[in-house]
Amino acid sequence: MSVFAVTVQTLSPLHIGDGNSLRQDFDFVSHEGRTWRLNEDAILRDHEALLRPDPSGHYPTPGELVLRDKANFRNAAYFRYVLPGVARSGKTYAELRAFIKDANDCPYIPGSSLKGALRTALAWTGWQEVGIRMKSRADVGNSKSWAAQPLERKIFGRDPNHDLLRALHVSDLFGKQKSGGTLMVVNAQVLTPKKAQSPIELEALPGDITFTGSITIDDALFASFAEGELHFANRRHWLNELALRAQKHSQTRIEQLTGWFERAEEGYHSIAAFYRQLGAAKLTANQALIQLGWGTGWDGKTFGSHLQTDAALFEQLVSDFRLHKASKDSPRRKIGDAFPRSKRAAMRVKEGVAVATAPFGWVLLEMEKVG
Repeated sequence: MSVFAVTVQTLSPLHIGDGNSLRQDFDFVSHEGRTWRLNEDAILRDHEALLRPDPSGHYPTPGELVLRDKANFRNAAYFRYVLPGVARSGKTYAELRAFIKDANDCPYIPGSSLKGALRTALAWTGWQEVGIRMKSRADVGNSKSWAAQPLERKIFGRDPNHDLLRALHVSDLFGKQKSGGTLMVVNAQVLTPKKAQSPIELEALPGDITFTGSITIDDALFASFAEGELHFANRRHWLNELALRAQKHSQTRIEQLTGWFERAEEGYHSIAAFYRQLGAAKLTANQALIQLGWGTGWDGKTFGSHLQTDAALFEQLVSDFRLHKASKDSPRRKIGDAFPRSKRAAMRVKEGVAVATAPFGWVLLEMEKVG
């Protein structure tokens, strides 16, 4: 086994969802500029006498019970954790997307999220080495859920039992261990070159937070006794060059993203500057910039630029898989139009106007061999 100690440092807001949306007044309340995650069981137990319907037949929500008396905010038992920042909407049922956490409400980075990003980078860099050539629409397949799987099998192996990344094991990564950790409420929006729209509220990690874990490479799967069945040996160097390959993939994406934000008609200058700074970063061979989680976008989870080499064929894929989501008033796509046409970003209000401040999910990965 080859073992690497892994450090991941957040560089921009990071959201990795657990699949749940928290609801205002049921799961959380906003108070004095902070978001209070409710312990519903404790609140309902202590306020049982107040659980009576109003003339319309509506019972008070846990949040309404807490807000009736400010003294309740001094009772730690009523709250699982408290985060800086609040959702923009004050309406009951307003949603806040939850960050994935352990049983103690401590946020962590799932190993599967990091491994997925590394897999994308290996697929992108391995495309030319394996000699992938998209000759027709059939090369991608017909299933939206498994699109491009035929191409992926040519790179990694014919099925899960013969997949190169069977040899790569990525642990979950953990940081500061306390309820809520260093999470905050982040206001996000979808950006097009002309405007910001579709506001979304998230639990997210800010920049400059460190998580640690490990990566293990199972060397036994490259041994001579396994080679006759698995045929991994000619790609062993891919895993030796994991950080370098991840950085090569990211550097190409960073250049493309810098251009997108610089060309946008709307004022996204802060994000363009962020990407210019990433592009100028001087990294060692064991470091890489990687984008994780929500907001990564289509180009960070697929073969990206390789699929767009043939503009006409790519446009057929966009149409067949209905990848272009736009309102009925939007202009029809043409061959060669930019894809995707939107990005996601963290926002802040400046003089009453929402301003885009940072993209989501960029981290600095560092690997140190320890065994």
